[in-house]
Amino acid sequence: MVKTVHLVMQGKGGAGKSLTSSMLVQYMHHADMSVQAIDLDPTTPTLSAIGALGALPIQIMDGDDIDPRRFDEVMTTIFEAADGTHTVIDTGTSSFIATCSYLAENDAFDLLNEFGIEVYIHCPLCGGAALDDTFNSLLSILGHFQDVPVVVWLNEFFGPVVRDGRGFEESKVYQDNADRIAAVMRHPKVQAGTFGEDIRVMMAAKLSFVEAIQSDKFNVMARQRGTLSDFSAYGSK
Repeated sequence: MVKTVHLVMQGKGGAGKSLTSSMLVQYMHHADMSVQAIDLDPTTPTLSAIGALGALPIQIMDGDDIDPRRFDEVMTTIFEAADGTHTVIDTGTSSFIATCSYLAENDAFDLLNEFGIEVYIHCPLCGGAALDDTFNSLLSILGHFQDVPVVVWLNEFFGPVVRDGRGFEESKVYQDNADRIAAVMRHPKVQAGTFGEDIRVMMAAKLSFVEAIQSDKFNVMARQRGTLSDFSAYGSK
């Protein structure tokens, strides 16, 4: 069975990168896939803070540069995984440029492909004030890694992901790179005071969806609302 790497990358903080990573891990657990998680965020290691996900934190930065030995640890963890394993990697916002440069300069993805390991980059795009910054990160990813399929996640929490009156699928970025965009996913806009607050509390408490459903941090209404109830399966088997 083929091993797969899912690298979640975005240079703008608060765009939903760690939420995307955690949802991927929990969905794969629910689908009875073999999955391991790695947290490379040097400043806000959110993924590894959610204990139920079992993410391995690896500090790959040495000052402003990538530490090659620590990066070798990441590659070894991928290579030594059992056949069929999905590796979800949450990268750091602060180290976005350094990580992109290091991966490109060292042909890391080509090496993985040579060993039959499939690679996907997941990039959240955020509506609202951060829209342009997140688009720029996507353009950087598409420019650095021209042979790697990209999954775009539209995070609508702060507003629709629309530029010049056009949705993402109508944008020039999408039209020019449609053959490289493997899928377009969505974090749909939810009511901030209810569903949004439930998710915020869940992430702040470092809980998985299943743990949140079972936690006394949430009242009966929160447990019954669609956000937590619908996602309760993401962390279960």
